[in-house]
Amino acid sequence: MSEIKNTSAMERAQKARRNTERMGSAPIFPLLLSMAIPGLLGTLTTYLYKTADQIFVGNFVGRNALGGISVLSPFNNVVIALTLFLTVGGASMLSLAMGRQDYEKANKLFTNIIIQAVLMATVVCLFFTVFSESFVGLCGAKKGSEVFDYAVIYLRITALGQIFNMLNVGLAAIIRSEGNTRYSMVANMIGAVLNIFLNTILIVVCGFGIYGAAIATVGSQFVGAVFSAAYFISGKSNLKWAGFKVVDIGQMITVAKMGIAPSIFQMLSFITNIMINKSLQYYGDIDPYYSLLGGGELCISALSVVNTVEAFITSAASGINQAGAPVISFNYGRKKFKRVRRASLTSQGMAFFFAAIIWTLMMLAPEFVINLFSKNDVQLIEYGVMAMRTCKMFALFGGFQMLVSMYFSSIGKPEIATFVSLSRHGIFFIPALLILPKLFGLMGVLLATPVSDACSLVIVTAMYIGEMKRLGRLHEGEDFDDRSWIAKTFRRRAKAA
Repeated sequence: MSEIKNTSAMERAQKARRNTERMGSAPIFPLLLSMAIPGLLGTLTTYLYKTADQIFVGNFVGRNALGGISVLSPFNNVVIALTLFLTVGGASMLSLAMGRQDYEKANKLFTNIIIQAVLMATVVCLFFTVFSESFVGLCGAKKGSEVFDYAVIYLRITALGQIFNMLNVGLAAIIRSEGNTRYSMVANMIGAVLNIFLNTILIVVCGFGIYGAAIATVGSQFVGAVFSAAYFISGKSNLKWAGFKVVDIGQMITVAKMGIAPSIFQMLSFITNIMINKSLQYYGDIDPYYSLLGGGELCISALSVVNTVEAFITSAASGINQAGAPVISFNYGRKKFKRVRRASLTSQGMAFFFAAIIWTLMMLAPEFVINLFSKNDVQLIEYGVMAMRTCKMFALFGGFQMLVSMYFSSIGKPEIATFVSLSRHGIFFIPALLILPKLFGLMGVLLATPVSDACSLVIVTAMYIGEMKRLGRLHEGEDFDDRSWIAKTFRRRAKAA
């Protein structure tokens, strides 16, 4: 019996190693596509929870409840930023370790990533439960309003589920880095699909309102975490729990550093979302027209819907990068620079294709999009349509800038990656948000986004072109794999003969 178990374990290990080696030999586009689909769905899952809640609450509870969820966009930025520490930094380091066939280091990394996920989630849970009212006020909601009360209720409940959410996202990323994309895809999507079902039961059927939306989110996140954990408990993974004896704070910090660029992107979004909410609240309340229709709370709810739609572009780019980052890191570690360049450009093409679909829908049919969240609110739809076309004219390139940042992070250059992230949401956006509203009022709040996007796009494009040229020069001295080298040798000899 023990011999059978040992044999099956060896077979699983060999299969996992073959899946890992595919990153250095399989054709780039099919490889990225097979890995990107679960990565894309995994990242979309985080947004699908909020999106489903917004749609059900907006249509069955009302504008103020929708505003309560909408004003909490900064909370989602915090959660996503922390999970990116694991999914980008952790997955890249695991891929590098497995690419070098250092499975002892990979097991240690695996153990520390799990511990890190639980620790971060615990801090999030405690902090946002205790300081929920203060945080909701910071986000721009006026204390005493219905929007404020709804937001506090939703935040306190969903903060409890972050332990399950972060554990699920982290484990799914590890499963994907091993090459088991199918299981990773199911692990990510099972919670999102269940959340829609639970929202239907708890809000539409039982009438639990905002409580139902929050409970549905936590319950579905718990199921997703259990499903992901079952993969490792059942022995399907080649990675093993190494025990608490391998806990290494330094390694956890290194994981965080590797994922710091995309996380900074989200943390800057956290700051700018707060600034936007407060600007919308102030200028919306004093605007001669919109102050009569709902003021700042109307503007916050509408723009949050707009940002939720745009988030599918950035989340798609993040999901595609989670497929591309391990491939880039693996091949960069093995000095296969041609594959690195091809993987990066292919990832960009995939992200641009997806962005073009969403962006076209936003520009040509914004009424249809806003209607999904609130069919009967004429004022919300009116402002939302105008805001979508004004704010998101350059959203088509949002995925490009994120992938450039994550590329530099994947090859071990977090400083450059951090600068790329800062350029869009820090260097240009914050000054624009401080200056333009003083000149153009409520419209200036909306114009800050396209102005900063355009300025950042010019700089990031120049940097990326320069990097692709550098890879081309490195490729000239690249060591090719044996099959390619042998094939070229035989062709040269045949030609000479």
